[in-house]
Amino acid sequence: MTSATIHDIQKTLQCEILHEANTIPLKGVVASGLMSDVLTTEIEDFLLVCNLANSQVVRTAYMVGAPTILVTNAKQVPSDFLELCHEHNINLLRTAYPMYETCVLLGEIFPVTRRSQ
Repeated sequence: MTSATIHDIQKTLQCEILHEANTIPLKGVVASGLMSDVLTTEIEDFLLVCNLANSQVVRTAYMVGAPTILVTNAKQVPSDFLELCHEHNINLLRTAYPMYETCVLLGEIFPVTRRSQ
């Protein structure tokens, strides 16, 4: 299984590190604008990619054990979002790329394998 650091992601996506809280290696990616979809994932230590910037994203990341959040579309992050990342020891990154392009570029770090039918 491939793993990556936030610095690998920063280099690939030319993103900002808004809060660096841990060094947990990331083992995969979950990308969604619906936090209810994120709650159904079974993988651990993943990068949560979303185009939302509200406190529910941080609370969801904390609940599922996602050590890093990546916000797309250069969204402004409110202070309560950043404070919750600090409180829950979650890394926070931001990229100007939209969600689709972010996911395509992340495929360079986390290769996709086809699922068996």
